[in-house]
This record gives sequence, structure tokens and C-alpha cells, in this order.
Amino acid sequence: MAHIPSTPPPTDPNPQAWERLQETFDGWAREGTAALMREGHSHLGLTIASELPAGSSDTILDLSCGEGWFTRHLASEVVPDGQVIGVDLSPGMIEVASEDSDNPGNVRFEVANAEELPFEDKSIDHIASIESFYYFPNQVAAGHEMFRVLKPGGTFFVAMHFFLENPWSHQWRTYLDVSMHCKGTEQYNTLFRACGFIDVGDQRIREEGDLPQEIDGKWFTTLEQLKNFREEGALLISGRRPPEEE
Repeated sequence: MAHIPSTPPPTDPNPQAWERLQETFDGWAREGTAALMREGHSHLGLTIASELPAGSSDTILDLSCGEGWFTRHLASEVVPDGQVIGVDLSPGMIEVASEDSDNPGNVRFEVANAEELPFEDKSIDHIASIESFYYFPNQVAAGHEMFRVLKPGGTFFVAMHFFLENPWSHQWRTYLDVSMHCKGTEQYNTLFRACGFIDVGDQRIREEGDLPQEIDGKWFTTLEQLKNFREEGALLISGRRPPEEE
């Protein structure tokens, strides 16, 4: 029997909120901030890539791909015979991603927001998303879209540092002029289960390595803050769409 999500998908995307996000990320693309994301997020990407139960010919969606570094990694290292699609609501980010000379032949990039994905039902094998889910204006709508486009049995992996149990990330709101959701681990587990996913679970990802000798003072004002932030780690939520027979 087909699994039916316990909450209906919302039908009211907030265009103003998405427009504000687009303006912000377009600005980051122009300023070259996108290139810095790889340095800060690479440990999250490598963890997800190592846990994805992907076959070499599967199709993966990189949700909110930014400048595409993780999209390229998945295409070359995880599904070399498959396809990876990077989507981002920012045309500026997609332009940067599309023009990268290191793009493998099995990647493509599209402008899209997470509440209205331009893919057919049950067309994606796996979804990965790094440091973006807390930006989505309607997270429930995004969760339902993820469920819609995943194939039966397909998996999702969502990683983020900005969540309730890591208070050292909460000051990011001071520097980012956009709305951000600050939910706790159990709230996210509940959200994804309500969207229809099964085997929903969580883990922490903690960055290894020495602390830098100094910090720029923007995201953290002291090395002690950065140390505490790393010790709390990032939240990784994962789950799967039930097989049809369930």
C-alpha cells in the first residue's frame, strides 16, 4: 500500500521571502562568497557523500547547490555513470556553477526554489542539501517537494550548523539580513516524518583539525566561540521515501 504523508502539502509559497533570499545569494555570488562555502562546508559534504547509498548510475539532486562544488564532487566521485542536478534559487550562483571549468559531463544546473522543484514525480534517487534548509521560507512545503520527486526507497540527507542545539551558530542572524528557522533536532525529525518519510534519524558531524590562529571576527568574535561551535557540530538529518509496497 502506498504511504500517504500525514500532513497535506502547503499550497501557498511566499514569493517575497524567496525574492529576498535570491537577492542575498546573488550578492554573495557577485562578491565571491560562494567560493568560501566550499572551505567551510567540505566536511559536511564528504560525510554525506560517504553515507549516500547511491549506485554509480543513480540520479542525485543537490538542493541549494550554491557555486556547485558539492555537485561536482558527487558527479565525479559518487555517481560517475549517473547524473547530478544542482538547483539554487539564485541565478547568480547558478551562473557561477555552470561556468566552472571543472564541471564533469554528468552535471547540470538549474534555477529553482525548494518549494517548486522542476522535476517529475518519483524521478530522483537521492537528495542532498548542505547549510540551506534553515533558509527555506516554508520548510514543510520543501519537505513535501523532496518527498514528491524522490523515487520510492530514495533517500535524503540534510546537513546544517544553524539549529537549536548549537547556540554558537545563533549569532549568524546578526550578520544575515534574511529570515532563518532555528528548529531543534526533534522538530526536524517530526517535520520530515510528517512529510511522509520513514527511517528518519539524526547524527552530529564534528569538524576535525586544529583551530586557526586567528579569526576575522564576523561569524565568531573569539576562538573560544569557534571551539564551542565545532564541539556542538552540525546536525545531519536523513530518511527515505517508503517503497511502493509499504
